[in-house]
Amino acid sequence: MDSRHIIRDAWNFTRQNKKLMWWYAFPPALVGTLISILYLLYQFFSFKSSALFDHADKSFIVSLAETIYEFLSAHGGLIVPSILITVIVLISYLLLPTLCHGGLIQIIGYAREKKEYTTGEGISLGLMVFLPLLEYNLLVRGFSFFAILTEAAFVLRNLGPGALQTLLPFFVLALIIGLALTLLFTYSEFFIVLKRRPVLKAMAQSAKLVIVSWQHTFIIGMLMLLIGVRIIINIIAVLIVPSFLFFAVGFFTAVAVATKIAIVLGIILSLASLILASYFSGILSLFSHTVWTFTFLELIESEKNKKFIDE
Repeated sequence: MDSRHIIRDAWNFTRQNKKLMWWYAFPPALVGTLISILYLLYQFFSFKSSALFDHADKSFIVSLAETIYEFLSAHGGLIVPSILITVIVLISYLLLPTLCHGGLIQIIGYAREKKEYTTGEGISLGLMVFLPLLEYNLLVRGFSFFAILTEAAFVLRNLGPGALQTLLPFFVLALIIGLALTLLFTYSEFFIVLKRRPVLKAMAQSAKLVIVSWQHTFIIGMLMLLIGVRIIINIIAVLIVPSFLFFAVGFFTAVAVATKIAIVLGIILSLASLILASYFSGILSLFSHTVWTFTFLELIESEKNKKFIDE
């Protein structure tokens, strides 16, 4: 398998199919970036109000709930829209990535095998594999990097540095196991989508394919590096987007511009940065899915690997 050829083909496919990015990569990237911003703000203010930095009488969650309650009590007309927006964002975050990624993998597979397809066809294709993909994502979410990081942050914030130091070996072990399982299950989604395998069988066959194709570790390493770059970009975006809002409000208020104008300008800048960050994240997502799909199809076409996959 020529890794450079696959990556070159994947990049050409990404450049020539921007419509797929807008349909299947940009929407989950937009929702994911927004949720990441909220997650970062939650962690920041939770640490700020914890015993590590400030002995606040109330936790951040309680203070936030009281603030939201007081605001909605004073603006009763915003209660229903706020609930609707919150529900839509949460449902989109939980379900949209699974639907879009399933359709995207199937369309990329069609393109690789020279089959005809339409852009909108990915929606119905994504729905066909939605439930098994959702089941798989729920199974692996518990040992993801951010899940372990969140648990470590919870221990540090609520139990203190001593408790974190005591439990650190367990977190490190969990992180190593999580990374190993993530590597072994690299091709699980592709077995589910492209080969219609049940979830557990897809995970088992993915582990077999990774093991028997150990000589292609270089490819896997490059893809993992790509995911790492994407995570870094998302983190930078998470830091930049709210910064625009705070900077704009502070700046325009300082120069005696009306507060409403400052807020509007801050919101515009924040939305612009959010869309830009989501766009780049969407491009990387499309490229990453294309590389993984092309690699998977190349590997399963190998006569040496077929006997392991069919067992």
